[in-house]
Amino acid sequence: MIFPKAKKIAKDLGWYKTRNRVFGLYKGYFFNVSDASIIHTPQYKYVSVTTGDLTNEQKQQIKTELSKNKKKLKFTIFEIRENSIFFKFTENIIITKLSTVYALFDFLADLLKKLNIPEQQKCHSCEANQRINYYNLNDTGIILCDHCFKQTDDKFYEIEVKRISNEKNYLTGFLGSIVFSIPAIILWILLAVYLGGISSGMAFAIALLSFLGYNYFKGFHGKFTRLIIFFTNIISIFTANVLTVIALLIKQGFTINQAILEFETNPAANEIFMQNIIVSFLLSIIAWIWILFIRKDDKLIIKPAEKF
Repeated sequence: MIFPKAKKIAKDLGWYKTRNRVFGLYKGYFFNVSDASIIHTPQYKYVSVTTGDLTNEQKQQIKTELSKNKKKLKFTIFEIRENSIFFKFTENIIITKLSTVYALFDFLADLLKKLNIPEQQKCHSCEANQRINYYNLNDTGIILCDHCFKQTDDKFYEIEVKRISNEKNYLTGFLGSIVFSIPAIILWILLAVYLGGISSGMAFAIALLSFLGYNYFKGFHGKFTRLIIFFTNIISIFTANVLTVIALLIKQGFTINQAILEFETNPAANEIFMQNIIVSFLLSIIAWIWILFIRKDDKLIIKPAEKF
């Protein structure tokens, strides 16, 4: 999701976009701008500038200048990476202003020029400046020449073919989700019997374990994958709540058969079950939103970027 401030920057500068970020050139240097996920607390704004290879001396000079001007530029942290510099602006209460982002752009452009670091309006792989284009590389903006794009595309295709050949089917993934959920269900019941309502928090753990189990068993990744994991969560949480109520009845002195009958016929037992299931589903909502709508697929992607 691209937030309003990033949209404004992209529109003003004629930049490009991926699913979650905008990117392009500013004074000859290449920037990516994005925001943390909408469910992330606190919110962050991210800025990165591509630098190409840096010498140790250049890295030290950049570190010194950024540390000295951190308060003035209002970023929270910075990190000098292999061929870029990454910045994070924490947004606890006050949203990062456009002027703050542009101030960072200007400062970096001036600093990189001062340190004789070349502008980045060229292929970021081989440094060619002919037949270049803007690309979406796994949701990150990049400039590549035709040759480097073709090489990367072919490499990704080979990796994807190999990944698909190692995957099995939806049923295998579903079984993996169930298997990984079982330990959480057992722990859920034990916590309920000995520590009371704390067990409801396991609903979130079950949602994540289902996802891990699907991948561990190499379930097929297709259009039904997210729905299968979601369906597994529903089954697991429902089962955990049923078994919890039965276990609590057994703890009160009922036999297994009596506890099952009591669960089926006793309104009080059913009321406890309904209360717990509602709480469990509420605690799972964040995980479900992540699984169904936010989580990125593992598939490698490179394609021409869209102009904002």
